[in-house]
Amino acid sequence: MKLTHITNESIILDAQEGSRREWYQTALDNLEKYKQEGELTATEHKEMRERFSRAFDTAWNKLVRDPYITAGRWENIPKGPIYDFFMLDSSPQVHTSPGKLKKLNKLAGQHPVVDAAIEVLEEIVPFASEIKELKTKIVKKKRAAVEKEQSAADAQRTMLGDDDVQRVRHALEQITDDLKQDLYKNNLQWITGLVDRWADQYDPKNDKTDPYEFYAKSNPFGYMILQRVTTRSGSYGDQTVTLNDNYKEYLEKEANTITQDMMNKFVYKNTHKLAPVLVGKGNLKTVTLRHASTDTGTIEGTLQLDFQDNSTFTVTSKLVWSWSRNGKQFTRYPTTFHNVKFSDGTKMAGRASEDRMNSEFAKR
Repeated sequence: MKLTHITNESIILDAQEGSRREWYQTALDNLEKYKQEGELTATEHKEMRERFSRAFDTAWNKLVRDPYITAGRWENIPKGPIYDFFMLDSSPQVHTSPGKLKKLNKLAGQHPVVDAAIEVLEEIVPFASEIKELKTKIVKKKRAAVEKEQSAADAQRTMLGDDDVQRVRHALEQITDDLKQDLYKNNLQWITGLVDRWADQYDPKNDKTDPYEFYAKSNPFGYMILQRVTTRSGSYGDQTVTLNDNYKEYLEKEANTITQDMMNKFVYKNTHKLAPVLVGKGNLKTVTLRHASTDTGTIEGTLQLDFQDNSTFTVTSKLVWSWSRNGKQFTRYPTTFHNVKFSDGTKMAGRASEDRMNSEFAKR
């Protein structure tokens, strides 16, 4: 039985109105695209499936539920298998449509609502099979994205091997080497202070001074340090927390680890930031260290870079510890460019951003 009021080849597409029609057409286009590509991400599969499910629901409402079930029309359906099917079953989803079609085919020709539902389901089921099949093609990253990342990584490796980039990298390493002892002392003082601050206030009878209550909510890093340098004793509800005998030795090792990590990150991050400018310019003459300093949780260094074509600039690179609203610690690497002069002697007007250094300075 064909529904006479359907004029398009796809009754599901014809049932969509307004923006939903375009929305469903996108799902159809994506389905074909993913079939041809032979891969898709989990997010793409979920979005496509949701689009089809909504379109199926719309078509079911318009072609089955509204003409035969809603507004009391269900009373015209005789009691029995057909009545039970449409009263108890919801509209078909991607994974349920094959089973529903199988049930209704056994009731074909017994009532108009059955034939209308079969026609809708006969169009849905092939899509359901293809969507199910595409689930086996899900990948974490699509080939194009992997190839793009690989290409970028290869270009980055080539860039980092450039002689000028290596010279600047050595200058950044000199900054961290010069600051290493002070950086270590600052970090040791910082984490020792976290422990001392707790120890000075700790009272086993005061729950608020328990390491968890004292630090976990406001300073997860401080709580982690306390976990590693303390020992709990006693039964649950009546515990005492004491510092380990070797806690100072642990803090010294931790301070050294933090220091080396900061040094490595400072050099790595800022080398990557400056590499595109240096490779784009291609004629570095000299690198001069102008300033280096450290404070608790920071590294700061200023370099002056002069080029063979008489262009020049100074750059101040930093590593700064910050905390999120949830107390999570992370590092930032603010970089600022100053006194930027082009080869013709003119100066860069306005703020010299990273983008402008790459797009303007490196090209002149």
